[in-house]
Amino acid sequence: MTFNVFTLQGCFGSGFSRYRIGYCYPTPLPPSSHSVSPESSLLDLEYPYLVAGDFNIHNPAADPSRILSSREERDSASYFNRASDLGFALLNTPGVYT
Repeated sequence: MTFNVFTLQGCFGSGFSRYRIGYCYPTPLPPSSHSVSPESSLLDLEYPYLVAGDFNIHNPAADPSRILSSREERDSASYFNRASDLGFALLNTPGVYT
C-alpha cells in the first residue's frame, strides 16, 4: 500500500513537492520466501520514499548481535542489498526490536 503526498512548499524543507509513503507486510508464500519482492517494495523513485512495515526478515544490518541462520541471511540479503543500492537508510535502531 502506498500513498503520495504533494505540497507546493516542498516536503520537509526540501525542493521536492512530492513524496511517497509505503507500507509493506510481506508474508511467506511458497515457493518464494516472501509475498512482496524487494523490487516491488523498494522502488527507485526520483523523489523521497519512506517504506514502513514489517518485512519479517533478519539481517546483520538491523540486528548486529543476533545469531542468524544461513536461511535468514539469504532471505534478507536481496532486500538489504536493494535498499543499499538505492540509497535507502535504515531508520530503526540496530538491535532494538520494533
